[in-house]
Amino acid sequence: MKRNLLTAIFCVFILFAFSGCQLAREDMGASAGGDKLAGVFITAEYIDLFDMESYLNDNLKSFQGGTVIAGGNTQKYQGRLYATITNKTLGGEGTGETAGADEYEFGNIKGIAYFLRTEAASAPNGGLVTTTSNDGISDSHVNINSGDDTESISLDGTLYVVPSGANYEYYFNPVYQSPDGSVYLESGDGFMVSNQTYGEGAVFSQKLDETTTVTENGKSKTYSMTVNVSISSVFAPEKIKILQMDADNRILSQTEYTPGSLPEAIAPDGDTDYLIVETDSRDNSGILKTARKIYGRDSESLSAFYQQSDGLCIEQWTQINWN
Repeated sequence: MKRNLLTAIFCVFILFAFSGCQLAREDMGASAGGDKLAGVFITAEYIDLFDMESYLNDNLKSFQGGTVIAGGNTQKYQGRLYATITNKTLGGEGTGETAGADEYEFGNIKGIAYFLRTEAASAPNGGLVTTTSNDGISDSHVNINSGDDTESISLDGTLYVVPSGANYEYYFNPVYQSPDGSVYLESGDGFMVSNQTYGEGAVFSQKLDETTTVTENGKSKTYSMTVNVSISSVFAPEKIKILQMDADNRILSQTEYTPGSLPEAIAPDGDTDYLIVETDSRDNSGILKTARKIYGRDSESLSAFYQQSDGLCIEQWTQINWN
């Protein structure tokens, strides 16, 4: 079997090199079973699930006019990696209140999950849509438009990356949900952020979209899903300050933090009218830059970024308990 595979591949490359042939592929058929695109699972390494050997053995056909024709529906050769779903109980310390949250694991593969899951109609919470998102996704926006015969969903998020000094690869593996509620992923395309030093704000994006028609209660319904993940270049945070300001714009107090060490909550002084969060970083030339965000009394939380070892900048949130 392996010998046949190597021979087939060798013949294809020889034909490409010496006769100028083209590789023709028959159109792929539509996926069946009502599975719907649910989102994306972003990994640092390629997840190889495609059965290339079976595909070539089944579909590599004879020469036709100097062309090697590799036909057939590739979907059936695309392997699936199903998620293990466990329910984790979350509880606030000292409150006695608990809540359940589903966790999804794709074997031992680490990655950033960003997808929606719809509870099956037969489930206790039938039709309930929940979002799964890891810390790596920032600026998340979810839009759901639902009608009698159409439903469209869009997910938008951003990965903030410090690219200098290393190459980082990100593979965007599409995640699907079956009618029975099971969730699985398929192999996706990759993107590299090189060690080239970009300016802050350089943006790249990866978009996945799909439109399918499903049958619910005997009626056809068109379902469309769009997932757009941007990669934005940022300078590494070095220092965080939280300044408490009064109504006359005077500094009442200021506290300095190492990025990633913000407290879970802060209680501003009674005279504090608003807060300023300052983030110090250095540009490509080593020049100090300070970015500022203002939080008024209508703000329930504040945030600042910190850098992980993999180059991702994670947004950390702090609750504001106004007096």
